[in-house]
Amino acid sequence: MRRTECQAGPAVCRIRYLLATLCLVISGSAGAAGGNIDAGTSAGQAPRILRYVSDLGAFDGRRCFGMVLEAHDGIPQAVCNLGRLDAALCDSVENRGSSPQQLQLAFAVADELAARGAAAVSADCRETLPQARLADVVLPPVAITLSQLDAEQRFIVGIGLNYREHREETGAEDNAGVAVDEVLVFPKFVAPTGAYAPVYTGVKVGSPAALPVRLLDYEVELGMLLLEDLDLNDPPGSYAEFIDAVAFFTANDVSDREPIILDSEFGYTRGKSHPTYLPTGPWMIHGRHLQPLAPGEGRERLELELLVREPDRGQLAVTGQRLQDSATDRMILGPWKIVQTLAARYREGIRSCMRDAAGEARYIHTRDGVIPAGSLILTGTPGGTAIREPGALEKLELFLRGGLSLSGARQLLVRDSESLIPESHYLQPGDQVETAITLLGRQRWTVVADAALVRYGIDAPGDCRIDPGRE
Repeated sequence: MRRTECQAGPAVCRIRYLLATLCLVISGSAGAAGGNIDAGTSAGQAPRILRYVSDLGAFDGRRCFGMVLEAHDGIPQAVCNLGRLDAALCDSVENRGSSPQQLQLAFAVADELAARGAAAVSADCRETLPQARLADVVLPPVAITLSQLDAEQRFIVGIGLNYREHREETGAEDNAGVAVDEVLVFPKFVAPTGAYAPVYTGVKVGSPAALPVRLLDYEVELGMLLLEDLDLNDPPGSYAEFIDAVAFFTANDVSDREPIILDSEFGYTRGKSHPTYLPTGPWMIHGRHLQPLAPGEGRERLELELLVREPDRGQLAVTGQRLQDSATDRMILGPWKIVQTLAARYREGIRSCMRDAAGEARYIHTRDGVIPAGSLILTGTPGGTAIREPGALEKLELFLRGGLSLSGARQLLVRDSESLIPESHYLQPGDQVETAITLLGRQRWTVVADAALVRYGIDAPGDCRIDPGRE
């Protein structure tokens, strides 16, 4: 990866990094393992970085990076405003993406602070987060704007079908044309939102009558932030080089299943890019302190879980249990292997392209094969999602009812699935979703119906022909 230096200047940042790393090694810091949602805050424990709206003195109303000092059950309670240590870590400009320099600086400052111990955290940097207003205060840990995505200054790369149980429940080999031990790769064209901000149901893609999305699904995922440019022509040569240039966070790859059912090969970008369909955070941890355990890599086994509460219906989700409950060691490809696979696909001339709801072709890297620093990679979801593959007899019945047409059968499957929503796990307005990953915190957001239904997107295929200039 191509390294991006922090804003304090190469020499200063390098000194900060070396001192912090040395102190952390001496103190034995490796990041906690196991099912503890709350990584610690004292010396020798992994610094957790979030972005939030500060109300601290001169920083009141500004968007700042903070280091989590206290958390309860994965929910941040108190932070140290890192802007107190370096003013470049607070931003007064709304709707601007996080720069790679800011991200590098935030981790460097937090490492230095953590290495100095709890006594180094002064009272003038401490803020208690208002728990009743987390939806407004806690921001996505990495800000990415639609204009950055459109200009290909940032990318959000989705990895699908990376857990065997999810492949089985979706019938991946039959429906998506993805071979065993291969994964699906798709662009997700949406600005990330915070861990407690509402998710809006959205409008069906291309629906002339502006109908609300009915098949709204959840996907807990381990998210990965690139802290340096990932050049697919020259990827990191070792795991150590790779892990020093990434950070990890909790994500939910919210999805409208209808475009995916109707087009199981190219419908992913159209179904996964509605506004608010990417809750992220609450915080992130640098790869120096957290190496997710997956086949052939890493050391910390991270548990992923998701449950849905239905307060308006007075009960805990349909089953009364966690709907998703898995761990990173059940991935097919771990984070490092995903990067290697993306590079191999690029060298083989495979270019991932899908059209979004507006019919625009979207890609996962620049024309010259670079995924810029500040981009995100979503590593896939385990089993337990709402979507289910029909059984063999049901497929035959759908095919016959659909006039011996695969397209007709898929349209009937959408209609039948919508009629069975009360007995399914598909999300509905009022549902409260909790998404958590070991050490990476807990999301808690509510599904909200759109106040006004406005036509969204066009009715067009998701397939796209690669621009000759991108070959």
